Amino acid sequence: MRIEAFTEAKDRARPKTNEDRIVILADRAYAVADGATDKSGKRWNGKTGGQIAAETVTRTVTELALSDAPAPSGRDLVDRIASAIRAHYVDLGIDDEAAADPRARFGTTLALALALPGGWRFYRVGDSGIRLNGSELLLEESGLDPIYGEFRALLWRRFAAQGLPVDEIDRRSRLRLVEGAAHTSEDSALVAGARDEAIELAKTKFPGIDAGNVRSLLDRGLARQSDYRDRDHPLGYGPLDGWPIGNRFIHVEDRPAEAVRSIELFTDGYYGVAEGTTVASWESWLAMVEREDPHRIGRFASTKGSAPGRNADDRSVVIVAT
Repeated sequence: MRIEAFTEAKDRARPKTNEDRIVILADRAYAVADGATDKSGKRWNGKTGGQIAAETVTRTVTELALSDAPAPSGRDLVDRIASAIRAHYVDLGIDDEAAADPRARFGTTLALALALPGGWRFYRVGDSGIRLNGSELLLEESGLDPIYGEFRALLWRRFAAQGLPVDEIDRRSRLRLVEGAAHTSEDSALVAGARDEAIELAKTKFPGIDAGNVRSLLDRGLARQSDYRDRDHPLGYGPLDGWPIGNRFIHVEDRPAEAVRSIELFTDGYYGVAEGTTVASWESWLAMVEREDPHRIGRFASTKGSAPGRNADDRSVVIVAT
């Protein structure tokens, strides 16, 4: 058996800011969790909400894997994690706030491979992915990220056309994405034009989507993505944040051991998938992404880009191969 793993914070000079977490328990469980960045910048006992959520997931997974309990259903595992995250809100005195406003909650994803007698059970919640045998991709992505990413890319290009410095282009495009197109600013006409083009692109990418929903989403800014939490909608998503989510956001698959030659678990900081099944190949993939689209305004459009000494996102990969 070959086991490889790698995780790195987006800010390489500040490794303790990493909000990804991994689990490696040989022959028992392997997992990655991607904690959601809290845009408020708050800290609880020195940790971000994303770190607390991701650590809660990995602790729960570890306790499960080291116990003699049978492998849980996806629903049972998610409910167990939700209860553990909710307990943090109570301990921190923010349970009422979190209950009233999903934007106040911590959040994370999960991709987990749990050993069964004679096989594996794979769990996924959120946009962390699993690839089996180097080819079969198990991944669920919300429509929110592509829409937000395209909007930011359109803003970036318009600000660039004004001849602004790169740092100012990045600052303005990110600010307008977070605040929303309806926020009054000196750039209102430029922002409205980018929003309208993003709406047209969303209609092409997601046939049948309501343009009014996309407009409302972009007008109110990045923080309003929680409006689509646990909704049966092309923009819907189901985070691990301490509250129940629908079964459509919980993915579970069982495979016999002889059908699994390799397992790769990864967070979305790689902006795609590697061509090989080694950490080196994943890092090579990311290097290509950085060369081609460092600002994440092209093929890998995203809500944030890279800068000198700083990648666009935390990233993690765990690889198990026989």
